[in-house]
Parts: sequence; C-alpha cells; structure tokens
Amino acid sequence: MIVDTEREGRKYKVQVPDGAPEAMWPAGIIIGPPDLSSLNLDYETETRLHNELFNRGLITLRDTRKRIQEIQAALQAAFRVDAGTIMEAYQNAGRSK
Repeated sequence: MIVDTEREGRKYKVQVPDGAPEAMWPAGIIIGPPDLSSLNLDYETETRLHNELFNRGLITLRDTRKRIQEIQAALQAAFRVDAGTIMEAYQNAGRSK
C-alpha cells in the first residue's frame, strides 16, 4: 500500500506492505518526491521545496510531465520566505541610516 510519512521534516509517499502498522511507515520504500540535493540549495530551502512538491502531488516524474506550472509554483512558494528575508534586510538597512 502507498502511504504518506515524514522524515526529518520532509514529507514522502512510501510503499509499505499491506497492513503494515503506522509505526513502520518511515521504513517504507520512498516513491517520492526525489532527492533534490543536486540543486545545491541550503537545507532549509531544499526542505521547503521538497514539501511544496509533495503538497502539490508532484511525487513522480509522471506527475510532473504536464504540470510545469505547478513546479514553478512550488519553486515560488519555497523561495517566498527567502524573498521576504531579503526585503527585511533592505528594510533594516534603511533604518540603520
């Protein structure tokens, strides 16, 4: 059966044996989203992007084939916090003058 689980703050779809107790779900075989470490993002941003992809149901390559706009939306959502942090830095710099 396919279930949702979380590891280190990241949400995953995993495959576990039918009838497996919930306590065993973290040991399941990961279906997706895939490892994003090749993007060379900091851990926090990578985790936000990973979870945004999960929340949009972009779990496998097949899920992404015709949903490029959803991938872009996940990217924007993952970086939204970073953009806010940058704006805050500008605001704080203006106050120190």
